[in-house]
Amino acid sequence: GISANRSIRGKKEIGHGSQSSPLLYLLGTGDPCSPFPPSLPFFGSSILRIYPLCLCWSADLGSVQELKRAAMAAPAAEAPAPVAAPVLPPARSKDADPARLQTSPLLPAAGWSDLPPDLVRRVADSLVAANDLDCYMDFRAVCSGWRAATDDPRSDPFDPRFRPRRWVILDDGDDLLLLNAATGRFLRKRIPLLRRYHVLAATPGGFFVLADRYPSRAACVFNPLTGVLIRFAAPVPTKKVAAATVVFGRSSWPTLTLNLLCDSPSKSYSATPDMASFQEKEVQLPIDCHISLKAVRGGVYADGGGAAQGFRHGVSVIFEIFDLIQSLHVHPSMFYAEDLPVAGHANDHTRFFIVEFGGEVLIIIKLQRCVKVFKMDIGSIVPVESIGSHAIFIGHHRCLAVDTDKFPSVESNCLYYVERLGSSAYICMYNLKDEKDERISAGAVDFVKLHELFVLAAHRPFTIIQLLSSYTINVWDSQLPLQQGAN
Repeated sequence: GISANRSIRGKKEIGHGSQSSPLLYLLGTGDPCSPFPPSLPFFGSSILRIYPLCLCWSADLGSVQELKRAAMAAPAAEAPAPVAAPVLPPARSKDADPARLQTSPLLPAAGWSDLPPDLVRRVADSLVAANDLDCYMDFRAVCSGWRAATDDPRSDPFDPRFRPRRWVILDDGDDLLLLNAATGRFLRKRIPLLRRYHVLAATPGGFFVLADRYPSRAACVFNPLTGVLIRFAAPVPTKKVAAATVVFGRSSWPTLTLNLLCDSPSKSYSATPDMASFQEKEVQLPIDCHISLKAVRGGVYADGGGAAQGFRHGVSVIFEIFDLIQSLHVHPSMFYAEDLPVAGHANDHTRFFIVEFGGEVLIIIKLQRCVKVFKMDIGSIVPVESIGSHAIFIGHHRCLAVDTDKFPSVESNCLYYVERLGSSAYICMYNLKDEKDERISAGAVDFVKLHELFVLAAHRPFTIIQLLSSYTINVWDSQLPLQQGAN
């Protein structure tokens, strides 16, 4: 039971004039600030029997003796048990040794190999869907169980799931810097295999076109993300390669065609892996060859998808493109210049580009202080007033469209291009909505010409705008030694 001494002590400590005092020390809560004990429901039936007694207490609490008699009236067996103080976890010292801190147990390493095959495949499919094929290869390398549950890209080089798409090579040093233009993911990768071949070109999708260092000069197509190497029987023509594209067939029998566009404005070469030599094709109309070169550099044939199919149908509107150029009162020869436009010369600002854009083909015409965008449709060319949340980087070597949601520092509905000023160059941005252009670096030089390349003049780290602009105006030179008089 509750002793009278405890009652007296409780009353003396709490003091007269507090209506909640008898109830609190009677129930043993020790909290003089609450009229009802917070732990009341947890005391069992004994407290419920004492609780009516407390409710009947008058506003005038009376004497201590009355309180004592009320407390003694309750049977001893039904007296409430004392409330146990909650046990709190010990406070961790700020300077505690991290090595002594306990951590939750993790799944043993051996258990990961026992994951269900369907779950392993779902994770692998998510990597393939994002075209993060390097991560897919690392995923398969974890254990034999994961390799057994997933497909090996090396078993079928023609499998469309394992082709690089919209990967661009931003830095061609010892460690390659690659960018997934669809997701904004960067990848730094060292590929020792490239030292064993002559690098001819890199396609806009992400393939490398190589040639054996042996006298045979056999062509190869290399996937840097999966390590798959497709060998050709035909030797590479000893012409300087200006651009290359890899086109996969859509028939039931898998096919692959390697197209090489060389410096000669009227010739191109193509071969399949089993052909003994490259087939030379001479174009009758020079404008047809120039447009094909522009399409390759603009990524139209990057993955052989809808844009390439649409462009094949669009070849019939070549003369409409020619008419469009003439309607701008510019000589057509200005559209085929292979160098950066020079600031201060009206005609040298004129350039013509073809860009893959979400499965469609865009025609971009850069004039002095103005940029016009058109969409190539079947049998017609229609103007485009907005490209939405996208931006397009245009250059005389390559063009690229990106989603600005993946690149926050890039402005949407804008086109980026580079203009020369003597031996230096700077990046400009044209806003399609405002129809205004401006320099990105506020007068600072972005590039300096070094031999045949324009090298970034800014200090590292470079911005994504600088890297993508450099990608459009610089291109690898073919490493294949040229032989005069050879095929």
